[in-house]
Amino acid sequence: MDFHILKQQGLSIRKIAALRGVSRNAVRRALRSAVPPSGKRRRAKGVQLEPYKAQIAAWLRDEVHSKWTTERIFDELQARGYAGGRTVVKDYVRTQRPRAAVAAEARFYVKPGQQLQVDWADMGVVMIGGVQRKLYAFVAIMAWSRALFVCCTTDMRLLTWLDCHKRAFEFFGGVPSEVLIDNLKTGVLSRAGGTVRWHPSYEALAVGYGFRPIAHFPMRPKTKGRVERVVRFVRERFFAGRTVAPDLADFNADALRWLQERANRRVHRVTRERPCDRFSVERAALKAVPDYDIVLEATRVADAYGLVSVEGVRYSVPAQHARRTVTLQCRPQGLTILAAGEIVARHTYPAHGVHLVQSPEHLPPRPSPRHERFEQIGAAIIERFGEIGRQYVAAVERKAPHAPLGMLREVLERHDDYGPRVATAALETLLHFSIVKRGTLSMLCRRLGGLPRTETPAAPPLPHVEVEQRPLSAYDEFAA
Repeated sequence: MDFHILKQQGLSIRKIAALRGVSRNAVRRALRSAVPPSGKRRRAKGVQLEPYKAQIAAWLRDEVHSKWTTERIFDELQARGYAGGRTVVKDYVRTQRPRAAVAAEARFYVKPGQQLQVDWADMGVVMIGGVQRKLYAFVAIMAWSRALFVCCTTDMRLLTWLDCHKRAFEFFGGVPSEVLIDNLKTGVLSRAGGTVRWHPSYEALAVGYGFRPIAHFPMRPKTKGRVERVVRFVRERFFAGRTVAPDLADFNADALRWLQERANRRVHRVTRERPCDRFSVERAALKAVPDYDIVLEATRVADAYGLVSVEGVRYSVPAQHARRTVTLQCRPQGLTILAAGEIVARHTYPAHGVHLVQSPEHLPPRPSPRHERFEQIGAAIIERFGEIGRQYVAAVERKAPHAPLGMLREVLERHDDYGPRVATAALETLLHFSIVKRGTLSMLCRRLGGLPRTETPAAPPLPHVEVEQRPLSAYDEFAA
């Protein structure tokens, strides 16, 4: 419309073209059109698509073909002789395809004490006790009062999942009628539509505490929208910019203080009330927290060393239970090991990175020398070498209890072969370097004393034989 105004002001086409930096023909076209020029040349679109529009309309009306994507429609058109471009087809189908009706969301209302919504939140990698660990937050919120509970952990295993439920019930001082969870494997093993197969341990927890578990439909996080929004709230209002304490228990204590002093005392934007005030009403509708023992049982066969493996950590059992079947009871406080129904060992869970937990009383006794002549040969060595001999006998008994006789005999033999000076020097060297190995003493004696002493035995005396003397004439009759 700018060109029309300039023309009405009496400017010529040449002057208008110079002022606007366009050609005179562009000014003439603008004056002939009631629409302002766009600066782009108009091109005829969809000319090659025109014969196929009726086919596209038929496909979009069909119940099956209407689910085709634009790419599929483009392929089908090419198979029927279409030689145009893909973009033309996409633009046309976008204008012709009926839009799906958007259903309005219905707000979900609950009664006081009816529902608790829980979920996990990934808080990233943090430094705990000098080691980088993954940190997770168990988030639970009462659906009516919006009272919040948070517990940080370093894993999302089944035992931790069950223990966090117990902590949440103890924090709220009661158990709600139902608990809404996600479709995680520690809660839901499988589902077919509305039929859910619960994890046996989680189902036992629900029976023990008296609540009804509910798993929302997959791909529908809005079903538990209250806790989904709170996950972001916890991440931004509590965790962001906060230094994790060296001990995770201290960090959870900080989280509880934050809940009591800030999170549950803020004015909620939907209810326009503080969660702590609403929860004072909701607490009366909760059921009492029962005394429930969270325990996971499993069977293991202890190996030859009296160790059983649990979650990558080996725990010891008494030596008499090696190579036998034992029952493991995993609790949040620690591990209990039973054999034939009786408790044989108790262990606490180790720190991160520790893979062996072994009690000294579970170690088997050191085997004693098997040959009864050990003391006799040891006494002979002590008699010949004194204190050096006593130390070497003790070292043999301590480090090589299964084959000591050969090593002790070796000491006596080298004493006889090389003498006390060389044998004593060799024993001192072995004790200095804490070497107890058969054959090493003989090698040192050869290096220190050369060849062993050898004594040539005297020739035995010839026996005295009495010979009868006869005259030679007595043999003439034999010579004839």
